[in-house]
Amino acid sequence: PMKVMSPLLLALALSGPALAAPPADVPAAIWSDPPADPAFPASGVAIQIPSGGQLMNAMLYLPAGRGPHPIAILMHGLPGNEQNLDLAQVMRRAGWAVVTFHYRGSWGSAGAFSLEGIGDDSMAVMDWVHMSAATRNYRLDPARVAVLGHSMGGYAAAYACAHTPSVLGCGLIAPWDISADQPVIAKMTPAERDAFAAANLNDIDGRITGMTAREIAEQIATEGQQWKLADFAPALANRPVLVVTDTRDDDNDKALALMPALAAAKAKKVQAVTLDSDHGSNDHRVALQILVLKWLATLPAAPPLK
Repeated sequence: PMKVMSPLLLALALSGPALAAPPADVPAAIWSDPPADPAFPASGVAIQIPSGGQLMNAMLYLPAGRGPHPIAILMHGLPGNEQNLDLAQVMRRAGWAVVTFHYRGSWGSAGAFSLEGIGDDSMAVMDWVHMSAATRNYRLDPARVAVLGHSMGGYAAAYACAHTPSVLGCGLIAPWDISADQPVIAKMTPAERDAFAAANLNDIDGRITGMTAREIAEQIATEGQQWKLADFAPALANRPVLVVTDTRDDDNDKALALMPALAAAKAKKVQAVTLDSDHGSNDHRVALQILVLKWLATLPAAPPLK
C-alpha cells in the first residue's frame, strides 16, 4: 500500500538541505496550509450564478471549518486571461470563502458579453452570496462580504461596492477606467481603430462571445464616458478601499481620476500602494498577496491574520 508522508517530512524532502524561516511579517497563509478539519474540510465547488436570464460559470473556494465564513468576491478583467487565482487560494487559506466567476459571454458562460453588462453581472454575484440557500448550503456569512477586482474587474468591483452599502471593503487592483480610453479612441480613424484593437485587444477574440475586439473598441469610442471609475468615489468614501497600481502599467489602469475623486469625497480609509511592476503585477505576486491579506485583516469582523 502507498505510504503517506508526514507534512514535515514532505517539506524537508522538497526544500533541499535546509528550510529557510519565513519573515516574521509574512502572513502564515502565504507559506503554510492551515490545519485540516475532517468534519468540514476545505473544498472547491463549481457553481453557476444566474444573471440576466443566463448562467455564469463560477467557482467557490471554501476554507476549512464550520463557519460561517466571510466572503471575498474576486472579479477578473477583460477577457480574464489573468484570473488571480493565487489570490483566491491565499485568501481561502486565511479563512475567506472566495467566489470567482466569468461574466456572461466569457469563458463558456452563457449569453453575450457586453460592457454595459459588467455591472449587472457583478450585482448578480452579490445577490447570490446573499441568498439564503447559498449561505446555508456553503456556510457563508452574508454580513461579511469584501469585493476585489483586477483591471476591468476593478471597475466591476467598484460598481458592486458602490451599489451595496453593506460591503465591508473594496479592493481595486490596477482598476480599468474605461472612460479614460474614450477620448483617445474617439479621435482614431477606422483604420487606426482596427490597429488599436489588433494591438491592444488581441487577447479577446476566441475568449468571449457576443462582441469582437473591434466592436469593443468602437463601443468605448462612442459610449465610454458612461463608465467612469471616479463616479463611484462618493459611494466608496465611507468604507475601506485598497487601490493597487503598477509603475509599468498604462495610465488608464492607475486610478488617476479615482484618487482625487476619493479625496474630494473626503474618503478616510483609502490605502493606495504602487508596485514596481506591470499590469498583472507579474514579478510582485507575493507582495500583492501580502497586501491583500493584510488589508482584508483590517476589515470589520475579519478572521485574525496569523
